[in-house]
Amino acid sequence: MEFWTIETTRHGNAPVAADAPRPAIQKKTPPVKMVLCSRVPGRERWHIDALEDRPRLAAALELVLGSEQGVEHVQANPLTGRVLVHYRPDLISEAIEQLIHRAIEFGPMTPQEYAARPKRSGGWSARHLLAAEIVCTALKMTLFGGCCSLALGAAGLLLVHHRRS
Repeated sequence: MEFWTIETTRHGNAPVAADAPRPAIQKKTPPVKMVLCSRVPGRERWHIDALEDRPRLAAALELVLGSEQGVEHVQANPLTGRVLVHYRPDLISEAIEQLIHRAIEFGPMTPQEYAARPKRSGGWSARHLLAAEIVCTALKMTLFGGCCSLALGAAGLLLVHHRRS
């Protein structure tokens, strides 16, 4: 639900001239419910109900809040409504709560901005999978004796593929 306010400069019952400026329409944001989940020096986790199921607002919050001086990393999750902020306490100018409120006032990204933003690398990389396979094979060799040629072959293929890309 969105609220709108109209600001006018008209006083009393004075007539409005034809060339008078039109009232400015401003979007008024409803109060945002924020709950501090945890706080340690340099790290805060918040639950913000306005972020739930709103990925474009979460992305805008990450971008705006991440550009504040002293804020090192911001991760907003639109599925849970949680925001994790890593910051340098000696460099921030205001409380993290105030910075979050200011970032939310910017509103969500447009669909074009959201589509053009850099994507986070999620999941496992080939390097992670290769390391896991090598460790698993070494563990099997230690515990069971011998080696599994299929596992070694898969690890070798991952290594060759990773080196080429």
